[in-house]
Amino acid sequence: MTGLEKIITDPSTIKAAADKTEGLLKGLFGKAFEETGEIIADQVRLRRFKNQIRIFEKAQKYLKDKNIDPQKVNLKVLAPLVELASYEEDENLQDLWAKLIKNILSRPTSVVLQQNAIEVLNKVSNEDVKILDHIFDKLKIKRKARADKLQGKPQVWGDKTFKDPEGFRIDLFSFKVKDISRELKINEDELETQISNLVALGTLKYETEVDISSAYKSSEDPSDTSLNIDLDVSDYDRIRMTKLGYVFVELCRQ
Repeated sequence: MTGLEKIITDPSTIKAAADKTEGLLKGLFGKAFEETGEIIADQVRLRRFKNQIRIFEKAQKYLKDKNIDPQKVNLKVLAPLVELASYEEDENLQDLWAKLIKNILSRPTSVVLQQNAIEVLNKVSNEDVKILDHIFDKLKIKRKARADKLQGKPQVWGDKTFKDPEGFRIDLFSFKVKDISRELKINEDELETQISNLVALGTLKYETEVDISSAYKSSEDPSDTSLNIDLDVSDYDRIRMTKLGYVFVELCRQ
């Protein structure tokens, strides 16, 4: 029996998830729960269990199709993975949970990045995922184009040569919000709201640009060489993908 199959069939895991749900309902509805809560709790348990089964079965299929032996999962990753996956009822996002589980079980990724990827998937919508996927694909194209352009040329800081697109930092490349809005056919105001959420989750970051609008002497004294400088700071026109955002997309893809 693989680790994934054990998760699906382990009575203690199922009971722990069900007990926690019941406790939350009792705390929320108080005495009203005593009268009708058992019916509600049963329905919630059933829906969550069905969600888990759908997701774990998909993950199991991915592993079998690629003949991958699951690796041991840290409990700090396993617990929130089982818990949060059970709440997802959107079919598209369930598929992402299945891929995330498969990749956590098969790829050597740090525990911190696995934990953060779980948290991100728990808080994103299909629209958010679409934006991240789009930026991820654009980033791969830009990294390859840069590597092709500089192929064989020595780096400024050493004698290494540019060969692998993966050698370029993820946050080296930025993307115009207006371009993404046009390419994805998303209203710019709506896109900015979604980007703000993705920035808060640590998957994207705004590029800060500083322009000097004016500079003048602070006094008429010839010996005083200090300047007064006015700066214009803009940080909403371009965005960059973070390491977390890049790994998240990788872990949620086949």
